[in-house]
Amino acid sequence: MNTKIVQLKARTDDSDIGLVKDEPFYVVTSADAVAGLDKFIAKQTVTYQPATETVDGLMTTDDKKKLNAIKTEPFEGLEFKSPDGSIFVLSVDNDGKAVFTKEESNVR
Repeated sequence: MNTKIVQLKARTDDSDIGLVKDEPFYVVTSADAVAGLDKFIAKQTVTYQPATETVDGLMTTDDKKKLNAIKTEPFEGLEFKSPDGSIFVLSVDNDGKAVFTKEESNVR
């Protein structure tokens, strides 16, 4: 397919559009004004199906499994690891005070 690009020249000075006589310019148009452009673009567009834990989509199955494993509800406790490898659980008591509890013999 040969595509012709049409370059025009201003016939006279035109301060309204910022051109001076004989200055080259291209016509500005929109995608709606080009017949068949929507079909051409549709052929070039990559589409993805939603990812599941067994079928890749916009993300891999492994990433989907990781995403599904993220808890979104209020947590009862969060685990933290100290520099020596000890595990602590941060929770909240009924008065809203933070409580750290060391897990016994669960060094990770």
